[in-house]
Amino acid sequence: MYELLLRTETLLIGLQPPVLLGIGAIALVIGLVFWLVGTRYSTIIMALLGAVIGAAGGLIAGGRFNAQPVLSMLIGAVIVAVLAIVLKKILVLVVAILILSAVSGAGYVSVLLDYPAPASPPAETTITSISAQPAGAYQPFLRMAPEARQDYVKQISNQSPTFLDRLKALVDDTWAAIRPHRMTALIAIVIGAVVGLVLVWLIAKIVVPLAYSLIGVAAIFLGLQAALLSVGIPVASELNPRPWLLPVIFLVLVVIGWMWQLFFYRPAKVAHEVEEAHKVSHRH
Repeated sequence: MYELLLRTETLLIGLQPPVLLGIGAIALVIGLVFWLVGTRYSTIIMALLGAVIGAAGGLIAGGRFNAQPVLSMLIGAVIVAVLAIVLKKILVLVVAILILSAVSGAGYVSVLLDYPAPASPPAETTITSISAQPAGAYQPFLRMAPEARQDYVKQISNQSPTFLDRLKALVDDTWAAIRPHRMTALIAIVIGAVVGLVLVWLIAKIVVPLAYSLIGVAAIFLGLQAALLSVGIPVASELNPRPWLLPVIFLVLVVIGWMWQLFFYRPAKVAHEVEEAHKVSHRH
């Protein structure tokens, strides 16, 4: 997890403070909603998700048929959003399975990146320049000085100043580290999907809040990281002596959000049914 956060931090540092603040604010709002009230507002969440997917699909379809882009996006967003509302119960379970599958794969990748193969430079060595590393080897950001990370991203992106080019270069570089273990990563994803399917089948009411909490905490981490960077605080780099702290905080927050949604913030429909039951009992 720590290596991924360092790479995210290095990528975001290239953005202007207002952009970082905007990304942070949006991610924090989305994260808090998923973390604490995801199950209560499942219908709205599924509708918005459907609208985004539908708009993207409408834009692609409109381009192929030479239709007006805005109209195509609007039609696609409305159609898929309505379908998402109608099929909400099924979609919630599918999304929960996909989230657990993604978490399983991301967990394996995080461990892989945090503890790279022995071929990498020794852990006690702090790399301050790119030339100090063997050519073509996976280069953990944890073992680089902050300035060297920026130089490395510039190098692998061919000195490109654009965010998308730097993002693509960083994704390709991260994939280079994962590629030798891609089958194991795929197995981890499949295991996560199977476990998620079994759990959803048996105890959906418990698993769905967990899935919402997981995605919410991940968004909160991204939002906080971007917001703090906007005021010049590289929080991931500052935690270098204690990289274990972030996974601990992540798990604690996930459990808090999970328990909150399970016991203190029931879905709106369930809460309404409980209120109606109380009214009926008082009448008798």
